[in-house]
Amino acid sequence: MATGDTKIIELATGVYARLHEGLTNAGIIVGDDGVLLIDSLRVPSFGRDLIADVKELTDKPIRYVVDTHSHWDHSWGNEEFPDSTIIGHANARAEMLDVEAQRWWLDRVVSANDAWSEEAKTVTITPPDLTFEDQMSLYFGGRQIDLLYFGRAHTSGDIFIHLPDDGLLFTGDVAQDGGVPFMQDGYLKDWVATDNRLAEVPCEQFMAGHGPVGEPAALGEARDFIVALVDGVEAGIADGRDRDTTAADVTASMSERFGGWRGFERVEESAAYAYDQIKVG
Repeated sequence: MATGDTKIIELATGVYARLHEGLTNAGIIVGDDGVLLIDSLRVPSFGRDLIADVKELTDKPIRYVVDTHSHWDHSWGNEEFPDSTIIGHANARAEMLDVEAQRWWLDRVVSANDAWSEEAKTVTITPPDLTFEDQMSLYFGGRQIDLLYFGRAHTSGDIFIHLPDDGLLFTGDVAQDGGVPFMQDGYLKDWVATDNRLAEVPCEQFMAGHGPVGEPAALGEARDFIVALVDGVEAGIADGRDRDTTAADVTASMSERFGGWRGFERVEESAAYAYDQIKVG
């Protein structure tokens, strides 16, 4: 593997999950005469490593890159695919073209002082050049691939990639198996409605943007997590509790069921963010 701590799992014939422990996953779909990737990863060097891993599977060209959403760790590798069509939701394109939003992310990435922080300063933001609003279907190598948008959640432009004949679903960062998503530029009340629609999509396995390949029951757990957080915050507001008290109470109430999830330490800060967002309506 070109990048350490990664593994590739074949989910169906020609469909692969490229899992990166503790970081960002990618999907690889090999068609008759080309390859479709799901997410391009966090910085150009990670995108190049992804290309190297694809070459270990096939010598077919990468024709499409699908961005599940605009966040840096899923899309800042886009510049490494100049000959590919990059597909995403119209809102994801708008978010990538939002200079202030991208600067906010860059400041966070650089200040974290991670191994990729310096490289992040060199990134050329490359938004999707093919967008859609509600649904798009591709017929790729004899396989139907449905790109679905159910509304705002983790971002304003999250999409889901459904392979109905294979029982597979790629969920980006909206729903993970046993992981707490980043919520601090999300839309918490909308997220509940989006999760409800996501739960209706038939699948046998799903790959999230982070964490392991999951079973359908984990999608219900992910929805329950968001519902519990939103309900707890709304109860705190209705009871007249302040922001910090509500965030602490929500964290305590969720810890028994969800305390073992990856990233649970972010819940209190996320509940405070949700409080501010929900209170202003």
